[in-house]
Amino acid sequence: FYSLLENNPIANTTLTYRSVTVFAPANLAFQKYTGKVDDSLVLYHMTNSAQNLNQLGYYVSSELEGNPPLWITRQRNGVKDEIFVNNAKILSQRSNLVYTNLNGRKQVLHIIEDVLEPVRSTNPDTPLYNPDAWTFLNQSENIDLDSHRIRSFRQRVQLMKKADIFKAEGRYTFFIPVDEGFQPPPRPEKIDEKVIDGHVIPREVLFTNAAQEEVEHETLAFTDMMKVTISFKTEHSLKGSKTYVKSHTIVGDANHAEGVVLAEIVKANIPVKNGVVHLIHRPLMVVDTTVTQ
Repeated sequence: FYSLLENNPIANTTLTYRSVTVFAPANLAFQKYTGKVDDSLVLYHMTNSAQNLNQLGYYVSSELEGNPPLWITRQRNGVKDEIFVNNAKILSQRSNLVYTNLNGRKQVLHIIEDVLEPVRSTNPDTPLYNPDAWTFLNQSENIDLDSHRIRSFRQRVQLMKKADIFKAEGRYTFFIPVDEGFQPPPRPEKIDEKVIDGHVIPREVLFTNAAQEEVEHETLAFTDMMKVTISFKTEHSLKGSKTYVKSHTIVGDANHAEGVVLAEIVKANIPVKNGVVHLIHRPLMVVDTTVTQ
């Protein structure tokens, strides 16, 4: 990380003249990181005010173009807080290192367990600066999502006129099913307004490492008439770990069966301006009809 920092003129200028907080991934983090390493990566690990761990709020603005937020989560673990920035755990015992640069500006260094990965455009003609969840959904063809496509869900959101919930300012967790999950028919038609609401958790930005297991979070489909929650579960095996989300329709209606739907997260922890997006392998809340029916 230090060599990336040295080679970045903007980062160097910032360190020379300004206050800054740097979230530096440990060397091990880079060894397991498979994403793209370029100039912009360094700026995404810096913010232009000096903040020690107990000063960090819900988020800090990074120095990447467009100043996308880095989301901060605190987890109570016994007597102490575990703190995460996006999906990376902050190594508290190696953090809060305070320096003063030659211009008398305070600077703070925190060491983190993983490399932070911003949303990137794959198309140089349409750069993305701090996209919200709707821009992410709308521009998904220009974003590096491995091989995943999310066009079917986007069409349903447009058809149901629900784009506003993805544009809303604030803190949200969004679950977006990939196109493969829309088979077999009539599954797509079942994605109505309430089902779309059931893919969004308001007031919480939940990254997989920082989310507590088996805790039910109320979705936008948790109202007077209907009750739908989402929880996370990670399963570990020799092949590695898989994280699932479970939607639980506690109270349904004529069109929305009560019950549980499990979906695997196929691409997790995509940070956006208004929270975090997880791509899932099938829609939540859609309880497929049983053979007997």
